[in-house]
Amino acid sequence: MASRKDFEDVKQQGERSRRQLEHDLRELSDTVEKFLKSSAEDSSEQLDELRAEAGSRLENAKARLASYSEEFKTRVHDGKEYLHEHGRDAFECADHYVHENPWRSIGIAAAVGTVFGLLAGRR
Repeated sequence: MASRKDFEDVKQQGERSRRQLEHDLRELSDTVEKFLKSSAEDSSEQLDELRAEAGSRLENAKARLASYSEEFKTRVHDGKEYLHEHGRDAFECADHYVHENPWRSIGIAAAVGTVFGLLAGRR
């Protein structure tokens, strides 16, 4: 079961992942720019080096993006389970309270309805 701290950790990891991905894409962009500038000079050796560097950075960026995607899917699934479980617990708690205190529950519902009615009537 996930806790509030777990969700804060997920948020921080997501921010780190975003920054890392931005860094990877910036490096890839810089390499492609070098490649384009270098291609004007048409030096085969330089082109081969830059082509290899660009390919390597592109593969790294793709792999990291794929891992972030899988991690995100897992975290969303965990969050969904957490919310489902806690929602069910809250419903069961409220249901138990209403069954144990029916008149008090009716009084609370009537008071809430009256307040909403008064607020709605002012408009």
